[in-house]
Amino acid sequence: MLWLVWRQHRWQFLAVAAVVAAYCGYLLWLARAAPAAVEVCLTGPTGDCTEINEITSSWRDLVLAGNLLPLAVGVFWGTPLLAREVEQGTIRLAFTQSVSRRRWLAAKLGVLAAVAAALGLVVGGTVTWSSGRFDSLSGRPFGDAVLFSQAGLVPVATWVFALLAGVALGGFLRRLMPAVAATIVALALAFAGLVALRPHLIPPVAQVVGAEQMVGDPSPEAADVGWIYGLSYLDSSGHELGSAAAGARCADPANTYPTPDCVTRLGLRQRIVYQPADRYVWFQLVEAGLLLVISAGLASGVRRRVADAA
Repeated sequence: MLWLVWRQHRWQFLAVAAVVAAYCGYLLWLARAAPAAVEVCLTGPTGDCTEINEITSSWRDLVLAGNLLPLAVGVFWGTPLLAREVEQGTIRLAFTQSVSRRRWLAAKLGVLAAVAAALGLVVGGTVTWSSGRFDSLSGRPFGDAVLFSQAGLVPVATWVFALLAGVALGGFLRRLMPAVAATIVALALAFAGLVALRPHLIPPVAQVVGAEQMVGDPSPEAADVGWIYGLSYLDSSGHELGSAAAGARCADPANTYPTPDCVTRLGLRQRIVYQPADRYVWFQLVEAGLLLVISAGLASGVRRRVADAA
C-alpha cells in the first residue's frame, strides 16, 4: 500500500516539497545577511538601517505568504483524495480490490498526514531559526499573528488540519471543483477564526507597576514581557485612564503618551494586561492540540463516510 500511495501521489508530494524547499531556502538566504545588517544599524558610525529594514520587510512578506502553503496542501492533496476518485468512478475499482476500505483509507491518510506534518515541521523550524537571526528587529512571534502561525509546532498541526479539511469536504461534496472552492473558503475562515480565538485560549494576566517597570507606551503587541493586550493608567484615586487621557495630563508637548518621568511626577501607575513570555510554548501546544483534535474528528468522519459508501 505504501508503494501504491507513493506512485499515485508522488507528483503532488514533489511539487509541494519543491515549493517548501524554495520558500525555506529564500528565508534562510535572507536570514544569512541579517546579523551584519543589524550590526551596521545598531553600532555603525552612520546608523544606517536601510539594508536591515529592506531585508526584514522582505522576510516578513515571505513569512506572510507562507500562510498560503497549508491551503495548497488542502486543495491539491486533500480535496482530490476522495472527490476525484468518486467523480471519475475509480473509487469503485479501489473498493473491489483485496485491500479493505478502511485499510485503503488509513494508508492514504497516514502517508499524506505524515508528509504534511514533516513539511510543516520544516517550515516551523526554518521560520523559528531565521527569526532569531534578526535579533530584536525581527519582531517576536508571541503576539505577532503572522510569525506565530508560521513558527514552532503550529505549522505541523496547521498542515495536517488543512489536509483533513480538504479530504472531508471532498468526501462530502464528491465533486472536485466545488470541493476545491469549499476548501479554500473553509480554510480561510478557519484560520481567520483561529487568529481571533488565540487571545482567549488562556486568560491574560493583569499587573500594576510603577515607573521603573512600566512598558513603553505605545507598545507593540509582541514585546519583551510577552504579548501585550492593553495598557492603561491608574491615578492616585484609583481611576483608570487610557493612554491618550494620561498623556494629556502629562501636558508634555514632546510626548503624546506618558513617560516614566510623567508617571512619577503625577503619581500614576501603569496597568498591563498581557500574556507572559513564558506562556508562548503553552499557546503553541494548546493551538496545535486544538487543530489536531479537530483533524482527528475529521478523519473519523471521513472513515465513516468511506465505510458507508456504496
